Amino acid sequence: MDPQDRDSWQEEPLSDTSQEPEASGEPLAPRGGKLRRLFGSAPVIATLTMLLLMAVAALSWYATQWKRGVRVERVVVSGASLIPVAALDKRLARFRELPLEEVRIDDVRRALAPEPYIRSMTVSKELNGILRVVIEERKPAALLVEGERRRIIDTEGAVLPDEGVSGRFHRLVKVSGVRRLTRNPGDGVRRLNDSDRELLFALLDAFATASHAGLMLSEIHLVPNNLSWFSVAGSPIRFIVGNDGDFKEKLKKFEIFWQKVLVKKGIDSYESVDLRFRDRVFARQPEAEVETAPSGVLPASPEDSLQTDESH
Repeated sequence: MDPQDRDSWQEEPLSDTSQEPEASGEPLAPRGGKLRRLFGSAPVIATLTMLLLMAVAALSWYATQWKRGVRVERVVVSGASLIPVAALDKRLARFRELPLEEVRIDDVRRALAPEPYIRSMTVSKELNGILRVVIEERKPAALLVEGERRRIIDTEGAVLPDEGVSGRFHRLVKVSGVRRLTRNPGDGVRRLNDSDRELLFALLDAFATASHAGLMLSEIHLVPNNLSWFSVAGSPIRFIVGNDGDFKEKLKKFEIFWQKVLVKKGIDSYESVDLRFRDRVFARQPEAEVETAPSGVLPASPEDSLQTDESH
């Protein structure tokens, strides 16, 4: 070999061009590019969509067939304490063993609608064969007395049959003097008229916040012309509070009068006590003779005093 050629050969750089990327301005195509091109084509997408829809349709069909075979094995009722269990069982018995899919929620509601103590209900069907009913019952607030007849007044003024409910509540206040009941067209339940309802619940609210009067209360008698009164356990006295409100202040006067006068003179020493006046209590004695004399000055508040007049 010619020395000149050898020198020229040795001066050439040693390099392996087989591993070098081509010098071009374009990046290499990603390895998944072929897959994207394959599944990105319109025919493939349409085929996959069709297969997915067929799978969903098949699952729906099998689910429908399975649900048709599910029957109502149990009827579970919760939230009922005032309504007899036997009454609920009787009304819901016809839904047992029916195909669950054929049971209509509205039919269940209609079956229970005649129960007056149901305020609201939620009905649901479960795929394990359970028909579930959650009941919200009405809450008794007082006992309506009309001669020998007893009915329950709930917290919204609905008038309901007693059916042994009053025996489960030890301190249901007796209410008399209700003039007229109305009927709700939505559920057919009879209710107190608006004026009686507002008056009664204003009185019940006042008694609920009174420390002693609420514990002593026995009966509320609603009377028109501002003459409503109440009585307490063990005493024949009528305590007149009227119909014009301010009942909490009147009950404060009652408690003062009870502690300062009646405890000393006796809880049957008067026929009636009128609490309607701002700073004076009028007490009527049952005797035939008229006797008017101040019985003392009773402190009602730091600002003023309560004077009691006795009269016939």
